[in-house]
Amino acid sequence: MVEGAEGGPAEETEPKGMDEASQLDNLQREVDSLRKELQQQKAMADQYLDLARRIQADFDNYRKRAQRDREENIRSANDKLILDLLGVLDDLERALAAPADEVELHKGICQVKCNLLALLKSYGLEEMPETERFDPRLHEALDTTEGEEGRIYETYQKGYLNGTRVIRYAKVKVGMKTEGEKNG
Repeated sequence: MVEGAEGGPAEETEPKGMDEASQLDNLQREVDSLRKELQQQKAMADQYLDLARRIQADFDNYRKRAQRDREENIRSANDKLILDLLGVLDDLERALAAPADEVELHKGICQVKCNLLALLKSYGLEEMPETERFDPRLHEALDTTEGEEGRIYETYQKGYLNGTRVIRYAKVKVGMKTEGEKNG
């Protein structure tokens, strides 16, 4: 035995088996800690997944509700327009039922047309202004004729706008140069 500085026996180092047991114990605690953390992270992930599913369901419900609301607003707007148009229909029925000569009938129909145009104008409808030049954003070319390129020679049907949106394109006959004029 080896004597220490104080004269007593020197302490021997721990046996190798104790050191491995301690390391194994530390590793086991670390594994347990990691398992616990993994379970916590898994629980959080499940919560987030559940939250994401709820948010997605809420968004789907919102989208469906917004679509129903839009459709209901359209129906309400259509109902108002139809109700207003029924007044014009009543005017036409009265004009047809009244005994009148051709001049009075013509005058009555002109008045009904004016009333209808005023009603449609109140909804934002405007007659497309007449132009001399073809514009594909406003016109639909139904026919062509010899003449100045792009010039409108005849309007078959008026066009209408609602604000800046085209409701109905004007149907027109457009001039085109002949082969001889193009080459010459």
